[in-house]
This record gives sequence, C-alpha cells and structure tokens, in this order.
Amino acid sequence: MNERSDRTLDRVGAAAGIAAVLLLVSLFTMLPALPSPDKPISEIARSAAVNRDGLLAGTYLGALLSGALLVFGAVVAARLRRAEGTGGWWLIALCGIAGSAFGIVGNVFSVVFVRAVGHGASGNELWVGYGADHWAGVLVGIPLAVFVVGTALGGRETRILRRWLVLLGSAVAVLLAVGAGSVMGDEVDGGILGSELLLGYVGLIVWIVGVSVSLWRRSGQAARVPVPIAEPSSP
Repeated sequence: MNERSDRTLDRVGAAAGIAAVLLLVSLFTMLPALPSPDKPISEIARSAAVNRDGLLAGTYLGALLSGALLVFGAVVAARLRRAEGTGGWWLIALCGIAGSAFGIVGNVFSVVFVRAVGHGASGNELWVGYGADHWAGVLVGIPLAVFVVGTALGGRETRILRRWLVLLGSAVAVLLAVGAGSVMGDEVDGGILGSELLLGYVGLIVWIVGVSVSLWRRSGQAARVPVPIAEPSSP
C-alpha cells in the first residue's frame, strides 16, 4: 500500500470514529426510548405507538453506528498491522470490532417490536422483543473490550498511540467487560455493575475521539520500503 493510500485510509478511519461518537451521543441524548421494564407492557406498547418514528429512527442510527465502528475498527487494525509487521495485536483488535456487529441484532428486534405494536399485537408476547436493543448494547461490551484492549496493547508495543490512550483504553476494556455482567443485575438499571458499564461507554467515547485524532495526525506516516534508484549504466 502506498503512502497516499495509507493517508486516505487513516483519515477515513478518523472520520468514521468521530461519526460513531456523534451517533452514540445522539442515541443517548436526542431520541426517545421505551419505558423501563417495571412498567406494564400495555404502557410500553402505547409508548411504542406514540414514538414510532423516533424509535425507528433510533434503530437506523444504531445500525449506522455499528457500521461506523466497523470502519473505524478495521482502519485501526490495518494501522496496527502496518506498524507491527509480524505482531498479532492487530488480529485481536480486528476480531473484537467484527464481533461488535452483534449490536445490529438488537436494532432488528427493536424494529420487530415497534412494527408488531403497529400491527395491533398486544399482551405478554410482546416481552419477547422488548428491550433487545438495550441488552444487545450491554453484551456488545465484551467484543468492544476485546477490540479496545487489542488496540491499546498493540499501540503500546508499536508506540502509535500516546501513553494516556493506552492507559485509558486498558481501563475502558476492563469497565466494558465487567459492566456487561449487568445483565445479571437489576432489570431496570443493571444493579451495581450498571455504573461500570456507563463509565465504560463514557470512557469509550473519549478514547475513540483520541484515537481518531491520532489517526488523522499520523496519516501517511506508515513505514515504506524505499525503492532504490538505479545507477546509470556505464558505457
């Protein structure tokens, strides 16, 4: 891969990382969400009917978020591979970000739930599709933790990441992995592990921004083997 292609790839990854952060913040702050599971299913179904457009928009943005994360993660893995040579941290990072595509499953179930309510479905059967987007967002913390720890440790070995990004990434990976255990806690807030998961996602947002800036600044710095200039042949 030539220098110009490397530079373009790194900048695409940086842009995808910033897009992923904006999408994640939008999902958390701007779009409606279904009531918590301590409410009756009839009330949850009414909310799905009233907020239909906003909920469907949220599933679409969630799918875009997964796509942006895949592009960002793939570019980070490629950057690590160029820097590592024969090392293998890039492969761990790539496997982790590929596993994060599991989050789209939650988006699919959310669409199914909203559409089912729109077609008149009611009763306890709706619990099957309710909350899938939330729980997928919890469990996806595991592959994200794999991606972050692979990137952080690979970045430490190759020195393509600043020390604070390595330390933050290591902490984020632990918080996401531990916080995913909140599926075993309280159904409303995840119990004590719900706080760790929230901190993990906040840290992930900061870490992605930092790595994206680093990708943009370092674009085009991948090592290349110089092509020797042929000596003119003597007559």
